[in-house]
Amino acid sequence: AFHPKFGTFATMGADGSYNFWDKDNRQRLKEFKKCNVPLTCGAFNSDGQIFAYAASYDWSKGSEHYSVKTNNIMLHPVQEKEVKPNPNPARRR
Repeated sequence: AFHPKFGTFATMGADGSYNFWDKDNRQRLKEFKKCNVPLTCGAFNSDGQIFAYAASYDWSKGSEHYSVKTNNIMLHPVQEKEVKPNPNPARRR
């Protein structure tokens, strides 16, 4: 999911984590607290002020482990400092 203004992006995963990244400087901009269920998809709204993500079963363990209670759509109000690239990134050696 790419931010519409800054071109930075979000990743989310089966471990329940999601992060915002600066692709050009190859840096994580913000790491968020993990959820206790997999995060299966996410997207920024058209002006980049809201990040929506789905916390849901990812079917990796089959249908016998599925529970309707695990399906949620979460909304995160985005702060500019979380998604704006750092103009002076620290370089790795």
